[in-house]
Amino acid sequence: MSYGMFWVIVAAVALVVEIISLGLSSIWFTGGAIVAAIIGYMNGPIWLQIVAFIVVSTVLLLVMRPLAKKHLAIGQEKTNTDSLIGRTEKVLVTVDNNAGTGMIKLGDVEWRAVSDDGSVIPEGTLVVIQRLEGTRLYVRREVETV
Repeated sequence: MSYGMFWVIVAAVALVVEIISLGLSSIWFTGGAIVAAIIGYMNGPIWLQIVAFIVVSTVLLLVMRPLAKKHLAIGQEKTNTDSLIGRTEKVLVTVDNNAGTGMIKLGDVEWRAVSDDGSVIPEGTLVVIQRLEGTRLYVRREVETV
């Protein structure tokens, strides 16, 4: 087996691993192995093939990975609950952290509401959802603009 064929196999394995994982973890080695394979098929010395593999893989990893992560949003899984943040809703049951009361209805679902700043928020008050923790919505009174 020639060195060129060895690097083609390395590239194929790295590509298969990337396809399985989809984590931008081994695609860079595919590029390095392709460059090393070209050098191998041109009968370049093995040390040059190894150096080319390492350099090209490292450059691709350092330069392209941040760009790819930014544009592909790898590892950033958005959920439907993200859309709740910033919504304004009406309090159904007075929000009182000390008494353990507070309820807001979103669509057909009632959610437990907790005052973000610890204040009591009466029934019927408009509130803005600040964050979600578990099944609790942390809310603040809506600031009225005049």
